[in-house]
Amino acid sequence: MWPIPALDHDLVSVSFSQNNLVCCWIQKVKEGVAPLTLRAYKHYPLNNLELEKLILFNPTIIKQHIVSFLQEHSLQNAFITFCLDGSSVAEQFVAMSTSTPHRSDFGIAVSSNILWEYRYVYPNDHGQYVFYVYVVPRSLVLQYQLLAIAARCNLIAITTKTVAMLDVYKNIFGTAFRRSQLAVDMMRYDNNIDRIISIDAIRRMVRVSPSVTISDEYVYIATAYGLFCVERIDE
Repeated sequence: MWPIPALDHDLVSVSFSQNNLVCCWIQKVKEGVAPLTLRAYKHYPLNNLELEKLILFNPTIIKQHIVSFLQEHSLQNAFITFCLDGSSVAEQFVAMSTSTPHRSDFGIAVSSNILWEYRYVYPNDHGQYVFYVYVVPRSLVLQYQLLAIAARCNLIAITTKTVAMLDVYKNIFGTAFRRSQLAVDMMRYDNNIDRIISIDAIRRMVRVSPSVTISDEYVYIATAYGLFCVERIDE
């Protein structure tokens, strides 16, 4: 028999976007102002068409980056989440007349070639309910699943940056979260969730090393924080 290695209670997020790959390791801490700390962070620029519109044109290089990060920090048995942000993911905010629609109400044709999901976001001023809807080609998801297998990652989720950022907003407010306030903020910034989450808000939630320029990297750090809050694998 070959024993199966135990999984660690660590979560590593890997963000894929146009010309960028970011690996991030966040942990909960018992002391300090911020409840979480950024234990390790690496931003790999992809300038040679390794990744184009989220399509993996050079999965070998991308795998090497991920494996290198995991090995450097002894995270081979950690849980891994992949976060996608690019034009191959079709995203939109859709207003519906009910807060509990059926999947057929969104008018997306049933197809074996796509995966799609929706999330209720907020009520608007017209008595309607706004949902975030995203559609991903199955072939793209398969690419990332094969990447995880090649890199021997304990992949537990593949999601979009918008999903992660919506969870950032919710967790920043905690028990004070109100969809009515989210509605005000989202409509003010034309549903651009990135503009709502401030650098100061991230600093309050995640302790970041001075070696990381948070003004340049805060969207990736925020995304990693959102994924950590969703999974909460250490609780």
